[in-house]
Amino acid sequence: MNGILVSQTLRRLVADGAIQALSPLRPGQIQPSSLDLRLGARVWQLQCSFLPGGQGVERKLGRLATAMHRLDRDEPLVLHQGGVYLAEVEEVLELPAGVWGRGNPKSSTGRLDVFVRLLTEQGYAFDTVPAGYQGRLYLEITPQSFHIAVRRGDCLGQLRLARGRPGLDATELEARQADDPICIWSDGSPAPVDDGLPPSVLLSIDLDRPDGGPVGYLARRHMPPVDLARRNLPVDRYWVPLTANGEDGHVLEPEQFYIFATRERLRIPPDLCAELVPFDATKGELRTHYAGFIDSGFGWSEGGAGGAKLVLEIRTHDVPFLLEHGQPLFRVELMRNEARPDVLYGSDGSNYQGQSLKLAKQFADT
Repeated sequence: MNGILVSQTLRRLVADGAIQALSPLRPGQIQPSSLDLRLGARVWQLQCSFLPGGQGVERKLGRLATAMHRLDRDEPLVLHQGGVYLAEVEEVLELPAGVWGRGNPKSSTGRLDVFVRLLTEQGYAFDTVPAGYQGRLYLEITPQSFHIAVRRGDCLGQLRLARGRPGLDATELEARQADDPICIWSDGSPAPVDDGLPPSVLLSIDLDRPDGGPVGYLARRHMPPVDLARRNLPVDRYWVPLTANGEDGHVLEPEQFYIFATRERLRIPPDLCAELVPFDATKGELRTHYAGFIDSGFGWSEGGAGGAKLVLEIRTHDVPFLLEHGQPLFRVELMRNEARPDVLYGSDGSNYQGQSLKLAKQFADT
């Protein structure tokens, strides 16, 4: 069947050798509708970002790599803020004909302001795995606010595999929103559908907090490295909390990194998954998210209650930008799974199930 490949199919691809690994896959890598990708043994520091094209990764590295580091499973390597790195991935693909893929950072990676993009051996586009691809994968990594400490086996990116065209058309999406809303307002009513390309549901920013808590966070600069293996790091050491500012909203400063949340809540049922749509530049010079994959079961429960907000990673470019409560800036595309996954998001106690505004898992809960 056409659609996004789900957990049981991903396991079958592993068993058949279509997904291989230089070290055995860990059970937690296989998600309901995606596969976590692990850092391999080698990381290169680069002069600049690049696309491999016909020359391939190895030849480009011969021209552009300034240093090569070996990753250890125990001792961390610090990747410095502003540096551009390329890491080989433990997983190797020998995809069947007709199976294609897309890459994306993991949620925690995006919330740390680490810009991660997937590369294939001779790729002409980032985050794109052509149908039937056979070869190695690489992650381009650029820490933008913090230095980060990584080890071999750390998961910074995800891969989603599919057959055909899995996206819902506008008619299907409107029917789903009317019958059992996937994206809801605080009162439970469905959020509006945007029938552009691709058809999607509109999301807006939440800058209202009646209890006086933070509505967002601004990343501090020049802090000690964030070790990806750490937990309960002090929030105030790395982040400045932002409180509600009424009708004045918040003016975002250029090239600063902010964390906010949506007003709407998502409930992704088992037969669907979702992806944030790349930001429309006509809405402003912003980058509104790094991590865009949303797995089946996110915010969902059998009884229809619940829902979880999306956390948004925002950076404005060139000029200051006014962000106001309820501003519709974001869109989420719903995609059809090939089948119901045999595991759903949150069943393993995910850090972000049922979330509101939440920082990366390395930081203490606020």
